[in-house]
Amino acid sequence: MSTGPIVLIRLGEPVLPSRSRLGPYEMWFQRAVDEPLGVVDLRDPEQSVPEDAAATIVMGSPVSVYDDHPWMPRALEEARKLLAGPKPTLGVCFGHQLFCMARGGEVTRNTHVEVGTIDVFLNHNAQGDPLFGGFSGRLRVNASHDDAIRRLPSEAPPTVLGGADLDGNQVLRWGPRAWSVQFHPEMRTAETRLAIEWRTPRITEEGGDAAAVAEAVDDAPDGLTLLRRFVEIVRKA
Repeated sequence: MSTGPIVLIRLGEPVLPSRSRLGPYEMWFQRAVDEPLGVVDLRDPEQSVPEDAAATIVMGSPVSVYDDHPWMPRALEEARKLLAGPKPTLGVCFGHQLFCMARGGEVTRNTHVEVGTIDVFLNHNAQGDPLFGGFSGRLRVNASHDDAIRRLPSEAPPTVLGGADLDGNQVLRWGPRAWSVQFHPEMRTAETRLAIEWRTPRITEEGGDAAAVAEAVDDAPDGLTLLRRFVEIVRKA
């Protein structure tokens, strides 16, 4: 059994009002699982993933992976190490896109904002997968993102396990114990409605009804189940 910490990798902070009301991203993940989680901020050159880490989760960020930030080269290099390493890793939203960029894929602004409770449909590749194999063909999850993967890496490409109406690359497997998801498994009703509040201008610009999107949100328990299954995989390793 692996006993080291599961480490959350921080590469950004929630925008207000989310942070002021619900705390930093790590608190969102911590509320979803039953054990303490470590946190490393790779924007800080003094911080690094500890050698005894049992697994990593690369969290979301309000910035884009194609933005020019001084810490981005380090984040990309760390992503390459995580994908090549033997320990379980999970990329979430920004982390999902970071894994793609690290392998040579392309991420761009999506044609439409995807926010709210959505359906993600798993394909035949998910059957028997250690993390996704136990789900039925549909995941009910919460999402919030402006960007999306436009082109998967041509070298060492991931296996696509599932997609949604606005994004066909919602669930990717990068290796035997490496996955990433475009949606936010840690987000429940409160977090998702705040994301909708923040993204209301773009929703309105695209002809959507933010109030209706917010009304349709639910806790999407499949996301929490996914995170807890990831922890189980780590602890059984």
